[in-house]
Amino acid sequence: MAYSLVALQELNLAYKYPIIFWNTANLIVDSGSMNLSDKIIDIDYDVNEEELADDEDKKIENTSTNYGRIATAIGKMKKEGIAFALPDINKSGITFTPDVENNVIRYGIRGINHVGNQLIEDIFINRPYLSMEDFLSKIKVNVTQMTSLIKSGAFDSFYENRQAAMESYLNIIVDKKKRITLQNMPMLIKEKFIPKELDYERRLFNFNRYLKNFIKGKYYMIDTRAYKFFTERNSEDLLEDLIIDNNQVMAKIKQSDWDNIYQKGIEPIRKWIKENQQEILNNLNNLIYNQTYNKYAEGSISKWEMDSLSFYYHAHELATLDNDRYEIVDFFSLPEEPIIDKSFTTKDGKEIEMYKISRIAGTVIDKNKNKSFITLLTTTGVVTVKVWKNQFIKWDKQIAVRGEDGKNHVIEKSFFQRGTKLIITGIRRNEGFIPKKYKSTDKPLFERIDEIQDGIITKSCCERMEVDNE
Repeated sequence: MAYSLVALQELNLAYKYPIIFWNTANLIVDSGSMNLSDKIIDIDYDVNEEELADDEDKKIENTSTNYGRIATAIGKMKKEGIAFALPDINKSGITFTPDVENNVIRYGIRGINHVGNQLIEDIFINRPYLSMEDFLSKIKVNVTQMTSLIKSGAFDSFYENRQAAMESYLNIIVDKKKRITLQNMPMLIKEKFIPKELDYERRLFNFNRYLKNFIKGKYYMIDTRAYKFFTERNSEDLLEDLIIDNNQVMAKIKQSDWDNIYQKGIEPIRKWIKENQQEILNNLNNLIYNQTYNKYAEGSISKWEMDSLSFYYHAHELATLDNDRYEIVDFFSLPEEPIIDKSFTTKDGKEIEMYKISRIAGTVIDKNKNKSFITLLTTTGVVTVKVWKNQFIKWDKQIAVRGEDGKNHVIEKSFFQRGTKLIITGIRRNEGFIPKKYKSTDKPLFERIDEIQDGIITKSCCERMEVDNE
């Protein structure tokens, strides 16, 4: 009787409502999004389950978004010709919702990376929004969350294109300078804005900052390093208590004497800044903007969608890749059982079969460390790549080197990090792909694609970095 009631509910939905409701319901189930739509509770995902269980107000199934399952469900719907729409800051629900007016399924806010439950609740409570500025005046949001919302398309309705939306936001948050003075010298020096003819003045500015670390009463203390620079253009007669012993120098100079020397010496820099104020200001602000853009918004629209949604609404980043050049095949065109390429008999009479090796390419959208597999979004669909445990550990680890500060600094991230574009060599077996190669195979097991231009890979990596932290 229970199944009969479900069937009647489905019949009622399919018969009395626009078909977009039925399609959305199926997508919610297929993508595993049902548990996301019940309620919104702010959860710290770094807290373990036992701690959560002690707090009844936060007791909820702590399941992270399964992007592989979502991408698979969306791909299935697209093949059926069902239209999708990106998230909208005013229209989207928690998970997928039917947009009856436009006859599309709209992506949910909860599926956007870096957008947690508290932010979702705030977004819903403060609707509607008339502009991005209106949104920012109502919602407390950090740069990572906001750029993720923009990348997902949530603000597309306010702008001609998504690029314009991103530029509008970055222009709001970028700390642009309104006036250049000597206080900006550290940045001008760091970014190599100082012309060569003012190199001595640049060094003079740094030297003055160095002396500020060695103040004793009314004097600046002069060590060997300071003495060498000081005597380049000044007489040592200005120094007091000068002692030179075994090439080591100790001396001091009155603060008032040095300050007079410095003020005169730095004057050419002041003059240069005054005469070129607007040009320096423009160049510096452009640099600050570009650095912010590269940090938060680098890449194409397709990359933005992968960063924020873990699927492509626009073309796949590898859509233009020259597959023939790199011997890449469509996973779904391969037979479910690997083809025997050749076989041979060992000395002890055992017959060994060698399979035909193939290559597939796609973007990593998920991984499972416990079961050692990754989910790869290819241009034709989602593929589960089953990696041997020892292989998984090798290619998944982050590689760090210990710096002079005693801390470890990551110099190479996991090959299986979400958003990484990979070419994988191996065989298809049933519904999965297994990385595999022989001694005679001239292709690497994993190749990370870092840059592509006009369908050609211009930068890639096939080996893990090796470091010695001893």
